[in-house]
Amino acid sequence: MTEQVFRLIPATQNYPWGKKGSSSLVAQLADGSGIPDFKINESNSYSEMWMGTHPNAPTRVHGTKQLLSEHLAAHPELVGESVIKRFGLENGQIPFLFKILSFDKALPVQIHPDKHTAEHVHSENPRACVDSNHKKEMALALSNFSALCGFLPTSRISEFLAFVPEFASLFPADIKARFASGACSPDESGRKAALKDLLSCYAQIDKAEAAAQLKRLVERYQAGKESDEEKDTKSLVLQLHNMYPNDSDVFCAFILNHFNLKPGHAFSVTAGEPHAYITGDIIECMATSDNTITLASSPPSHLDFLSNVAYSPTPGKTLIQPTMFTRGSTSTAGSLLYNPPINELAVMQVIVAKGGVESHRELRGPSIAVVVEGEGTVMWAEGAKRLGLGKGQVVFIAAGTEVKYSAFETAFKLYRAFVEVA
Repeated sequence: MTEQVFRLIPATQNYPWGKKGSSSLVAQLADGSGIPDFKINESNSYSEMWMGTHPNAPTRVHGTKQLLSEHLAAHPELVGESVIKRFGLENGQIPFLFKILSFDKALPVQIHPDKHTAEHVHSENPRACVDSNHKKEMALALSNFSALCGFLPTSRISEFLAFVPEFASLFPADIKARFASGACSPDESGRKAALKDLLSCYAQIDKAEAAAQLKRLVERYQAGKESDEEKDTKSLVLQLHNMYPNDSDVFCAFILNHFNLKPGHAFSVTAGEPHAYITGDIIECMATSDNTITLASSPPSHLDFLSNVAYSPTPGKTLIQPTMFTRGSTSTAGSLLYNPPINELAVMQVIVAKGGVESHRELRGPSIAVVVEGEGTVMWAEGAKRLGLGKGQVVFIAAGTEVKYSAFETAFKLYRAFVEVA
C-alpha cells in the first residue's frame, strides 16, 4: 500500500518576466524543494513553480523521481473515485494546476479559451491548443500585487479617447464616432458591440505609429502635462513603458481595469477575460491547462484573441472573500479557505503558530501543499506517521486523509490547493 502523504519535486519555468536570482520567491522556494542539482543563478529569471500533472512541466515523486501522474495512475485511490468520475480524469491526472509566480515585469495581455473551444481546437490543431481543457484560474497575492484584468466601463474608455490624444490617434474617426455612440448605449449588447469594434481596430494598429504616439505620451507625462482625467493612469503608463519601451500594449492601460492588491487579496479569472499580471508574488491555481492566447497573436488563426475574448466591460473586480476552514482562523493564524467559482479547485492558507498544531479534516479529493515560511511537520494516520517540512518543500495529500500540521521554533506557513467533490 502506498503512502497517503508524500513529498513531491516541483518544476520551474524561466520566462523573462520573472524576478531574477534570489530576489524571486520562486527561486527561494525551488532552492529548498529538492529539485535535483538546482542552484540559484543570480542572472536567471525564475518566474513560475508548477505543482501538478500537466505534461508541460510535470511534478515528480520525491525519492523515486517517478512522474506524479504515473504514480497516481497506478494508485487511483489517492485521487478518489468520485473526483476521477466527476472530471473524467485519465492517466493519473488531477483537475487543478498549482503554481507560485514571482515577477517584476508585466506578463503579456492574454485570455484563456473555454472548454468547448479548447476541445474543438485541440482535436484539429494540438499546436494551437496544447490540451483540451479550459483554464479558469484564481490569483492570490503573497505580496503587493499589481494587475490588469477585465475591460474598463465603456464610458471610461470614452473619456480616455476624449482626453488622451495619443491614444485617440490610433483609431480612425469613424471607429471613434461609433464607439462614442455605442459606449453610452443603455443596451448592454450595444456597449459590447462598441467595445468589440474598438478592440478589433486596436489589435491591427500600426506598431511603428503606436510606438511614436507612445513616445509623445510618455514625454508629455514626464513633463507633467497630463489632464485631470489621466492622473490616475499616468503612473501605470510610465511603469509599463519602463518595462517595455515602445510596446503598443502599454495603451491597454486605457482599455483594461487596473488593480493594486495587498497580500491575502484574491480574485478569479474566467474564460475569455483579458488580463495581465504586472508585478508581485502570487499563488496561481487553475483548472489543469496551459492554453493561453495573447493579444500579440491576434491575427486570425485556429485560436484567435478577438474571437475568444469576452467583451464584458465592468467597473471593477469582486475579490474572493476567505472563510474560516477551522474555527477561530484569522489572516495571521489558522486555516482560511479561498473558494473561487471554479469547480476544479480551492486553496487554503495555513498558518501554524510557534509550537502550535492545526488539524484538517479529511477532504473528498486530492491536495498539494507548499511551505512558504518556517519549518514543521505534517502528521497523518492518527499521528502514527509524520513528515518534516521546510520552506519550499511540497507534499501530496491523498483524498480521505486527515492531517495535522505542527510548527517548530517559528510560525509555519503553507498553502494547500485541493479539489473536493460532494
